[in-house]
Amino acid sequence: MLLQEAMFTPERALEEKFTFTAKRTRFGKGGWHVSCFNEYGPIAILSIQRTLGIGNCLGAYEVTMSDVGNHSGLGPLLYDIAMELAGESGLMSDRAIVSPEARRVWTYYLNNRPDVTSAQLDSTPGTLTPYDEEDDCLQLSAREDATGWQKSPLSKVYRKRGTPTIDALKSLGIIEIQDR
Repeated sequence: MLLQEAMFTPERALEEKFTFTAKRTRFGKGGWHVSCFNEYGPIAILSIQRTLGIGNCLGAYEVTMSDVGNHSGLGPLLYDIAMELAGESGLMSDRAIVSPEARRVWTYYLNNRPDVTSAQLDSTPGTLTPYDEEDDCLQLSAREDATGWQKSPLSKVYRKRGTPTIDALKSLGIIEIQDR
């Protein structure tokens, strides 16, 4: 299955006259809010936060909100930006609710992206590694997977090396990073 959304590139964003902002947030343990704009205003958003009350989750950021409206092809691009902002901490899906479209993106990361690595999270309390609390994490969304939560793409943390997507958007002059 070809994930059409994966084809939305920084170059295509430039052609569509989209711009992006990434603003650091201070809510809870902190996070990022990524927005995409066209000439009329915001058209897509994605927010990530450090986890609160759901386990240590290997220190990963959780996708807490995303809305791409009628621009579904922007989802994977926003996820790539967010994953790069998360850095070594990594990015994981919402722990409670994940849309079918977002599930396809996480599945694509797990199976088709050699530039993205994944690390398995445990449940709360830990069943895979009972003596390691660092990987304990709420698995509600992953438990909906018929293949078992451990095999679900939603039970993992994803990381990318470097910031190639952000660098490409910067070189095109269509992203602003507000890290204050």
